[in-house]
Amino acid sequence: MHARLAQLPAFFAASAGLLLTAGCQILPEAQSDPTRFYVLSSAAAGTAATTGAPVVQLRPVEVAEYLRSRSLVVRRGGNEVEFREFARWGEPLEAGVARVLREELLARGAAGAVLAASARRDPAKANFDLSVRVLAAEGAANGAVDFHAGWELRAVDTGTVAARGDFRAAGARWDGKNEAALAAGLSQAVGALAAEIASALPKP
Repeated sequence: MHARLAQLPAFFAASAGLLLTAGCQILPEAQSDPTRFYVLSSAAAGTAATTGAPVVQLRPVEVAEYLRSRSLVVRRGGNEVEFREFARWGEPLEAGVARVLREELLARGAAGAVLAASARRDPAKANFDLSVRVLAAEGAANGAVDFHAGWELRAVDTGTVAARGDFRAAGARWDGKNEAALAAGLSQAVGALAAEIASALPKP
């Protein structure tokens, strides 16, 4: 009897060791975060503002409500969109579009300066107000890149519309899987939008 009692502590110790070992084996392993972040880029080599070119005040870029998600969007059909959970914009889409437009207009020499939306609206400083509304900025499951934006240039001194357009990107493609290629295609589309706006601005 005493021998059996003496063996109990050793038995419990061995059992505890087995439980600890089993517990260690079921702990989940740390997983790396698969999220990737993307930004729009400009093909402009640098700022090359032209003396005498008009000064443009870029109003806050508007985007369709479904584009306010930080996830990149892929359209699956006429009424179905997919938000890529692990592919996100590194900045709000409207901020990225505004940044690229500014860089492109300056690099093309179409604007002498592009004032930020927050700058005071002063006819002595700006010649034109530029308003842009992005209606689509997404990839399609078939490999197309869909970018659609309306824009308007308005003379600051008179308030009259100088030019407006309904821009749709053409030719940009991606492979349907690589979100970096989708971000590059959308960057190309915003650059083409800037080219269309630049052509509507008066030359110095």
